[in-house]
Parts: sequence; structure tokens; C-alpha cells
Amino acid sequence: MKAIPKTRPGNVTPFVLEGCWTLDALDQPTMRLLRRIADRERVKVADVIQGALALFVAKCEAEADLEKKIIRFSMPLRTDSAMDH
Repeated sequence: MKAIPKTRPGNVTPFVLEGCWTLDALDQPTMRLLRRIADRERVKVADVIQGALALFVAKCEAEADLEKKIIRFSMPLRTDSAMDH
């Protein structure tokens, strides 16, 4: 997925979908993809965006939780071959 440009081209008029989603930074292929997904799922484009955002947030939270689950050892672990010498 391409990065969203920081500046808006002069020929783009910003608009907001359902009062929540500013879509002026999305390119035409992305908008067509969102429309196809919405049509296939029989939902609105705003619902597709909401679902994608929820998945992204869940992924970020899961990755953040993973850091808490890593056990850090103060000393390197020995292997059996190191103990034989």
C-alpha cells in the first residue's frame, strides 16, 4: 500500500464520508477497491473503512502486547555443548 501524500494536489476537493472519514487523500484505485469490497459485503464504504481501521488497531494492540510477553534474561542461556567443554 502506498503512503498517503502530505500535500493535496490542486485538483482535489476534500470531502468527508458520513462525517467521519476524510477521503481526499485516497487515490482512485483505493476508492474502487473499497467500493468493490462494500458491494461484495453489501455494506457501505464507511463500514469497510471502519472494519479496516478496527483490524489495524487490533493488530497494533496485539503487537504491543507481544512485547510484554517476551521474557528477557540477564545472562545468555547455556546450551548443552557449552557445558561439555
